[in-house]
Amino acid sequence: MKPNYLPLLALTLFSAGALAVTNPYPLTSEAEVATLHQQTLPDFWREHAVEGEFKGKDGVTIRYAALRQAKVDRAILIVNGRVESYLKYQELAWDLWRQGYSLYLIDHRGQGLSDRLLDDQEKGYVDQFDDYVLDLKQFHDQVIVADQPAKLFLLAHSMGGAISALYLERWPDDIKAAVLSSPMMGINLGGLPKWLAQGLAASIDTVGSWLGEPPYGPGQGSYQSHEFADNGLSHSEPRYQAFRELYEQRPQIKLGGVTAHWIREGIAAGDSAIAAADRIKTPLLLLQAGEDSVVDNAAQDAFCALARCEGGKPLRVEGAWHELFMEADPQRQVALNATLAFFDRF
Repeated sequence: MKPNYLPLLALTLFSAGALAVTNPYPLTSEAEVATLHQQTLPDFWREHAVEGEFKGKDGVTIRYAALRQAKVDRAILIVNGRVESYLKYQELAWDLWRQGYSLYLIDHRGQGLSDRLLDDQEKGYVDQFDDYVLDLKQFHDQVIVADQPAKLFLLAHSMGGAISALYLERWPDDIKAAVLSSPMMGINLGGLPKWLAQGLAASIDTVGSWLGEPPYGPGQGSYQSHEFADNGLSHSEPRYQAFRELYEQRPQIKLGGVTAHWIREGIAAGDSAIAAADRIKTPLLLLQAGEDSVVDNAAQDAFCALARCEGGKPLRVEGAWHELFMEADPQRQVALNATLAFFDRF
């Protein structure tokens, strides 16, 4: 194992409680985003991304992308969050590729380019949360292992963090080291007690499913493209607009809100990930967005107390909203520099 420079890096990134960013790795900037999406990223993706598919649990078609260096040595498995597609991760892929990593990205069942599971294809639904985990394991065993990467790392965001935690609890030897960004160890329920949210979702799920297709959860509905001023995901207008424009250009990846059944599964998955966190043996760094309104940061704290996270607790990115890798440069660079420094140790 290489020397641990992460504490030193953290001291350089934070000064007197304010965000002071150094940039030891060449990363893209907000000023470049428009040009990147016009030419650099399309050319990069066309040249290096090989898109494919496999049949996941119950025969569901799972889509993925693999970007292989000339020699697949150090590789990163990227596990995205709810609503997302690997197509949204092209800027991040470009940054990681330039560090010499091969990359493997997956679209979860029911979203992105993978098979949708209901007639209303905008409903966020999964039968069992564990289906995501089993799909990820199959992706690893069927696609990634065939390339025989010398070292495989994992980088997961939001719902992908919960999926990955459950994965690492069962197959800790598959991954050399992992970084979880804003992981969904608990859902931000807006002050509603968890027991009440669970009961409400269960009632809506049960009654609604008697009447037909699983219904949306409370306050949920079809896809909406919120204006930048109304978003709570990112402070970066160029990155946020690029994400929304992508979804207009590729409308098949649009996804609306979640069903009541998904809420039940999502809450239970976070609880399960925390309960079994002490089984994780993989070196683990958890990045916490300081002003996250999507997931529950207290649940991340509880997870790290059991999972032996790097530093014994989350690495908190002050001032950041949920989407750390789509954030404004100061927050995004903190998250990416910490991620790359952590992986460099192994």
